[in-house]
Amino acid sequence: MLEPIFSLIVPVYNIAEYLPGCVDSILAQDFCNFELILIDDGSTDGSPGLCDEFAARDNRVHCIHKPNGGVSSARNAGIGVAKGCYVWFCDGDDRVAAGALRRLAKTIDLSRPLMMAFPVEQVDKDGRRIGMVPAPRPSASPEDGPLQCDDLLFPFAHVFLRSLIGHDRFDTALALLEDRDFLYKMFWKAAGSVAVIDEPLYRYLITREDSAVNASSVARHVDAVSVHRHILCNEISLGHPSPAFEIFAGYSISVLSLVVRHGSRSDDYATVRSGLLTYQDYLPLLHGALRAKYLLVIHAPAIFNVLTSLYGALKKEAPSGSTVLISE
Repeated sequence: MLEPIFSLIVPVYNIAEYLPGCVDSILAQDFCNFELILIDDGSTDGSPGLCDEFAARDNRVHCIHKPNGGVSSARNAGIGVAKGCYVWFCDGDDRVAAGALRRLAKTIDLSRPLMMAFPVEQVDKDGRRIGMVPAPRPSASPEDGPLQCDDLLFPFAHVFLRSLIGHDRFDTALALLEDRDFLYKMFWKAAGSVAVIDEPLYRYLITREDSAVNASSVARHVDAVSVHRHILCNEISLGHPSPAFEIFAGYSISVLSLVVRHGSRSDDYATVRSGLLTYQDYLPLLHGALRAKYLLVIHAPAIFNVLTSLYGALKKEAPSGSTVLISE
């Protein structure tokens, strides 16, 4: 058999409620030359049986069962067995838009890009659109990296040549932003050959749990600061610290706020603040409220902590339905 054009890799962990909708949206595509790789990551609900049923029903579906290791481990397992010319990482509770694979195949026929990007619909549980992840600007030059093209670096918003991956893999040590870390590398590899499709090809499910910050997750946010710091260091080495510094500073300050309000490991506050201190030379790149917060963190951390605590108290007293958000 000819190798498939697309390998769609779907990590599966305890999503029996949503998985059939995801798989059906893929199998219903009007372009058939693809494989669907379901990675059961040690699920304890009905997901493993569903994966086996889909594989038995359609020979384009392949199922791997593995001990739980997290989404990065599952994606890496999918990379290891993928045979498609292009790879697309999808989430098992989302949907692929009708006609998406045919639209991607048309773009491949036209320009053979190393990577394709597109907008993504954000939907609620009833399938109603509640937002949109915008597509980046096209990268037509090797100097047009992901941040220069305003790419938000979500894996499901990109399809890329499998050979582009090489030895790169998702970092299994990261519990957050591992997708941003991986996609940043992939985009720079593809820079100059990134085609942008102007119609949404993916539907991302938004739930309240996606945005609410849990106190137990603060340490994971602290660890994820390293992703933004690594990206900033690379962008500085390439001669364009903006907007990487603004993104790094904004995320770091948001994480400091979480540490103040919810607590974390004993040295987390000092670690994050130290990172901000390291890059004071780039302060002129900051403006408005972000600049004011940065100055407080650097010169008056006690005042920053008090204001953050007051803000947290106000949020607790806000009407039900409000959630504390953190930007990634």
